[in-house]
Amino acid sequence: MASAPETLHKGLAADWRQRLQEWPLPLPRFPLDLRKSALLIIDMQYGSADPEHGVGPYLRTHRPAIAEYYYGRVRNSVVPNIQRLQALFRRSARPVIYLTIGFTRADRGDGLPLLRQIDDDLAALTAGGPLVRHGSRANTVIEPIAPIDGETVINKTSMGAFNSTAIDQMLRNMDITTVITTGVSTECCVATTARDAADRGYHVLLVEDACTAVTPYLQESSLVTFAAMFGRVAATDATIRELGLDTGR
Repeated sequence: MASAPETLHKGLAADWRQRLQEWPLPLPRFPLDLRKSALLIIDMQYGSADPEHGVGPYLRTHRPAIAEYYYGRVRNSVVPNIQRLQALFRRSARPVIYLTIGFTRADRGDGLPLLRQIDDDLAALTAGGPLVRHGSRANTVIEPIAPIDGETVINKTSMGAFNSTAIDQMLRNMDITTVITTGVSTECCVATTARDAADRGYHVLLVEDACTAVTPYLQESSLVTFAAMFGRVAATDATIRELGLDTGR
């Protein structure tokens, strides 16, 4: 097996912004206003973000390079940067909203059919899948970024939160116009939620080092596509500076 860099980074630009330069039209632009912003932490549950749960054991055994990349980024970049944003939103008394994904019916009938199919295919490989039971350990936000009293956890049964929850109404009730999106995985639930928010008129910023895709290519393509048409992409440091908050560094 080729090494992780040879296998996973082939054909990537040195920086995803180089690829974005191929886009011929104006980019989305808007200022950040902390007073109108909420932090979304998407699918940072044990079943999606911990290598001991979900598809983690399967990837570590059969696709170790992917497991090393994905869970390494979760551990070394996504979690610490979410913690920084989390702490600063809490300090400013701004909303921190957690999204999880999990089914409630024993037959998984309330889960997205596509996810049930993927779940079944993984089960045939004796691997855990993306559908987990609501309220289970796999459906619980990981301990390093666990919610505190007063913070909202919303469970969804689809990839995008706006398609199976009342999050849109909740954000509008709180007079939120900007959402700062983080979590896993970028190419799937994070991008779907972020795009749907943009399509509903929210200003959406995707924090590039507080989310990760399964592979570097999917991370790059997700960031480029989102930044071209849907919203803005920025690193944690730049996001904190623009929000007018002390980085603590």
